[in-house]
Amino acid sequence: MGEAVPLKRPIGRRVTPQRTGYRRLSESAELGSVTRGQLAVLAHNLPCTGLINASESHLLVTLVNTASPEAFDKGGRPIIFKSNQQLAFEINRSVGRVSRMLSNLFDAGLVTMQDSGNYKRYPHRNADGLIVDGCGIDMRILIVRYRELDGLVRQAKAEKAAASAALRRYRGALRNLRYALATATGLSERARSRLEARLERVVAVVGIAAKASSAVLRRATTLFEWLIERALQLCRRSEPALVTENSACANAENDMHRQTTNPDPIVNSNENRRSAHAEQLRLLEAGSASQWAYEASLGGG
Repeated sequence: MGEAVPLKRPIGRRVTPQRTGYRRLSESAELGSVTRGQLAVLAHNLPCTGLINASESHLLVTLVNTASPEAFDKGGRPIIFKSNQQLAFEINRSVGRVSRMLSNLFDAGLVTMQDSGNYKRYPHRNADGLIVDGCGIDMRILIVRYRELDGLVRQAKAEKAAASAALRRYRGALRNLRYALATATGLSERARSRLEARLERVVAVVGIAAKASSAVLRRATTLFEWLIERALQLCRRSEPALVTENSACANAENDMHRQTTNPDPIVNSNENRRSAHAEQLRLLEAGSASQWAYEASLGGG
């Protein structure tokens, strides 16, 4: 039996269904619908979507700015003919790094490659010297996907703004709650310790606030505001999220309703009423079912 002959690695650019689909999609580009400036701004903002990193964005911006503004007008051909060596010099990266970044941009559907037989890039000109076609880096796919990619950028920025606002509210509510617990005068030590325990439990569930989701931060903020009211012994609010025993808890996040009951036994109610701390305990326990549901939902947010 002869020795197994190792398979040689295929020579050439990798061909995948996604890359072939992007090549086909680029042929439907409507030149003149998007300007070079719009594409440059888009390429600069794409890292916030997670599709590419900053170095790949730098290379993409360089490719867009290499083509003339007229190349993106009707009748133009936005194809880049610069070699990897020239691109590596312009963005201060190695040739191998540029080759890998171009491959990543191709996989992400941000450029397509029109290859020649020897993979060199050069234009095809007509009798008047105008470029009518060529082998190089084709930027038309950016024109086709401009609305889609611009929508992703806008969505990422909106989510970031919402997350920042939720984080600021969470930190403010946490600070206010700690201050209320430290300065509350009519609160017994037992009630204060129970409120502080719930505070620390929520903080532990949230973890690092800067890494928590907006939904978790909003739920924690709502719970902190409720705990502030309990610490200040304010009258109960008649909101659906704060209803008391044997009632439905309306979850503002997903419009789901859960049947909840007060976990404290009813037989202890008479003893609580006779206790010196009965009012504080009722304030602390009021709405506990719905708020515990909030605490439980924090871990799944």
